[in-house]
Amino acid sequence: MRYLHTKVALNQVYAAGWLNETALNRGYSGSGEKMSAIALDNQLDGSVDTGEINHRLLVGIDYQDRSNHTTGYYGAFPPIDAFNPVYGAQPDYITLYSREKHKLRQTGYYLQDQMSWDRWRFTLGGRYDRVSVSNIDKLHDSRSDLDKNNVSTRAALLYLFDNGVAPYLSYSTAFTPTSFADENGNVLEPMKGKQWEAGVKYEPLGWNSQFSAAVYRINQTNIATKEEPTDPYRSIGEIESKGVELEAISHLSDSVRLQAAYTYTDIRYKKSSPQEQGKRAVYAPRNQASAWLSYDVKSGLLEGLTLGSGIRYVNGVTSDRLNTHTLPSYTLVDMVVGYDLSSIGLNGLSAQLNVNNLTDKRYVAACNSLSYCYFGAERSIVGSVSWAF
Repeated sequence: MRYLHTKVALNQVYAAGWLNETALNRGYSGSGEKMSAIALDNQLDGSVDTGEINHRLLVGIDYQDRSNHTTGYYGAFPPIDAFNPVYGAQPDYITLYSREKHKLRQTGYYLQDQMSWDRWRFTLGGRYDRVSVSNIDKLHDSRSDLDKNNVSTRAALLYLFDNGVAPYLSYSTAFTPTSFADENGNVLEPMKGKQWEAGVKYEPLGWNSQFSAAVYRINQTNIATKEEPTDPYRSIGEIESKGVELEAISHLSDSVRLQAAYTYTDIRYKKSSPQEQGKRAVYAPRNQASAWLSYDVKSGLLEGLTLGSGIRYVNGVTSDRLNTHTLPSYTLVDMVVGYDLSSIGLNGLSAQLNVNNLTDKRYVAACNSLSYCYFGAERSIVGSVSWAF
């Protein structure tokens, strides 16, 4: 069982075009959200043989109950001299444009059978979902409800060759409900998707390494989206994603591990407005590459210490739904330091420090439109302590 409670507030003043050669117009946007959620997942697994076929069976039930309270504001601030700024001005006005409560309840029943026969591996799975969603618009005193049932499926086939090569093929469908509402206050239809994937995995004999390559195609319908922060949500008819994924993991020694990955993705609006038809989707990089190197201290005074560092490269994010521009590429550096406290007698206890964007690089990560672009996350340092028992 998991319980989550979060409270988030965002208030920002942003540039809204030049008033003259020195002064910038300024706008304001703000939002707040409180969310409470509970999730349960109970499952049972076991193994049984039918003749020469071994079945690894999994059956389960999961449940989630989620409640969101959201508010949205927009406004304007007085212009500011960009070359001689004076801060501390009061807003010209701030207007509440959205105040809503979203509730979602979902119960899922699932079954999976992983079959092994000789060198063949088969997977068959199914899931049945019952979903109830409500959206309460407190600003306009209206309510919209949606109840849906859905069956999702999954099938996969893999063959293990003697030399460590394992080609595979898989197909799956997806169902994801949303509590967002359109301009009329009606809850949007759940997102549905289907995915084909074909690839090969390779574990060279005598090497402690794994390599994989895959091609895929994903079709999704009823994608919830909006361009400007104050716009209502709407559904995009269909988005198609096609891509290639490459990954290599190698243990160069007992202590050194190297991981590298590359992804090429082409995501386009397949069924949408005439202006968007065939265009690339926002937020989606065309190329992503990463590399990570880690070192584990196995003996001595620092036994249990782990050091790691890596880079992430992102390229080909479009500026808007009309693909007017492409955002500049960027490369980020990350680092991790971990310590397994079992080495000093504290069995099951470990501590870790993660640093993302180590150099605190400033970059534009994504845009809703030409008017609304967002800087990427600044340097973040997160410490954690975990206990396994």
